[in-house]
Amino acid sequence: MARLVGIDLGTTNSLVAWLEGERPQIITNSAAQRMTPSVVGLDKQDRIHVGVTARNQLAIMPERTVSEVKRMMGSAQRVSLGARSYSPTEISSFILRALKEDAERGLGDTVEEAVITVPAYFTDAQRQATKDAGELAGLKVERILNEPTAAALAYGLDHLDAEQFVLVYDLGGGTFDVSVLEMFNGVLDVKASAGNNRLGGSDFDRALVEHLCAEFLKMHGLDLHGDPRAMARLKIAAEQAKIELSSTTSTSVVLPFLAMHGGQPLNLESEITRAQFEKMVGDLVRSTLEPVESALRDAKVDKKAISDVVVVGGSSRLPLVQALVSEFFGKEPRKGVHPDEAVALGAAVQAGLKSGAISTERGIMITDVSPFTLGVEVQTSAGTQKVDGLFSAIIPRNSTVPVSRTETYSTTVANQKQVDIKVFQGESRLTRHNVFLDMYTVDGIPPGPPGSQRVGVTFTYDINGILHVTTKVVSTGKEAVLLVDKSPQRMSAPDRETARKRMDQEWKGASSPSPAAAVAPEVTQLLATAKARLPSVSGPRAPELKTLVGDLERAVAAADVAAITRLDVAITDLLFELE
Repeated sequence: MARLVGIDLGTTNSLVAWLEGERPQIITNSAAQRMTPSVVGLDKQDRIHVGVTARNQLAIMPERTVSEVKRMMGSAQRVSLGARSYSPTEISSFILRALKEDAERGLGDTVEEAVITVPAYFTDAQRQATKDAGELAGLKVERILNEPTAAALAYGLDHLDAEQFVLVYDLGGGTFDVSVLEMFNGVLDVKASAGNNRLGGSDFDRALVEHLCAEFLKMHGLDLHGDPRAMARLKIAAEQAKIELSSTTSTSVVLPFLAMHGGQPLNLESEITRAQFEKMVGDLVRSTLEPVESALRDAKVDKKAISDVVVVGGSSRLPLVQALVSEFFGKEPRKGVHPDEAVALGAAVQAGLKSGAISTERGIMITDVSPFTLGVEVQTSAGTQKVDGLFSAIIPRNSTVPVSRTETYSTTVANQKQVDIKVFQGESRLTRHNVFLDMYTVDGIPPGPPGSQRVGVTFTYDINGILHVTTKVVSTGKEAVLLVDKSPQRMSAPDRETARKRMDQEWKGASSPSPAAAVAPEVTQLLATAKARLPSVSGPRAPELKTLVGDLERAVAAADVAAITRLDVAITDLLFELE
């Protein structure tokens, strides 16, 4: 029987999970890792790489490698890998295809359906692009689920009897989201969501890269911004330094042969303290409080009423983030949810609810909200003079979905025979500042003086973010329906089928590296983190961590993939418990 899985399609890393019994579990990839880097590359033999091996070639072949494609979703941008060109949707489909195959390998069964998560503040275009990517990967996308809602599901599975308000603070690699939920009798009711689609760990990395570029310029008088390979190496080093600074107060960035000048190799050596790094990113971190306050206002909940703050996303590990959240709410954030895995685990819970794998006796129910206001354009002219189109809201943001609402509009000129229904999403009073979704024309309106004819416009917004627009001419009863399930960049059905066949063909040549070769860089990072923590660990956990580290070093030396997988899980869980 084909399986239904949950997928966290992340900016930096992606994960896939499923339900074992009624508990969600992460499925490891072909490199024996729980997380798959969201990186796609094309090697010199024109074979597609996804994950660790693609990330490994980023520094030496940046022109054939792409990362952070999630930030491009829903746009008309193109991505070049060597001589080939792809849309962000197509690149994401490679990542999803790799996760699909990992799940099939791990479960020993076919995987045809998935629940895929997106940031709560993703636009309609970004959501539809994600759905298209799933279809190109050979998946039926059963549900597009908001990431903080998924994290709340992972948290709520062990707190079904609680009656409380919970805030999910989700700071990932490329996006920030916050949701306020009310929990009671197994119901997780999302009250409000807010966020920033252009804020995350990648921006912290970028700030550090700019610091290192300035250091290099000061040392050698050479600007590295025009050197793609040097910038790729700096980005990798910055990300690693950021991770290390979460557990240590200082770290060194050493990059030999970073650039050539006058035939001579130039090196970079820089010591960075946590205090320096926090000064670089302080304004970015503090800017997360604005969406937090917005979500609390929309939910009509005081921060003092929040019982638990669930902090997820890899970037939430930064001590500065933890301190900011603690100071704002006057309490430590909840530690019982794994920051990297909560979203994927919650997606698996939703998949279980969808498939019936979770018993109805558990009594779990979740509601969600529309992230943006939806409406139509009105008053586009005043006689012969054109004026700015005004936005008339029909479904306000943070309305519980599914939802259906109707507004009635009148004709504005004499003997008007038709009305253009232009659909937008956004929060501005002027439509030119909002996002255009679709339009159609209602004709057959009886002639008459201005205001004599009325047209009812009904918006019905479903749980997957699909908008149905129904219009009715009041005097005649004539109806017309528009299905808004596309963005300007979304592929048509024939184009999707053509792209799917092409992607199938290109995927057949995808590289399958040996697990031992692929796992080494990930384990090196884990070992470095564990060793850095050893001096600060006391009590019975200290010898336990030391033993696990030694066992993992021996497993890597012996290329024992089974042992590496087991020890990776054990060390990751232990480090999480010690945070």
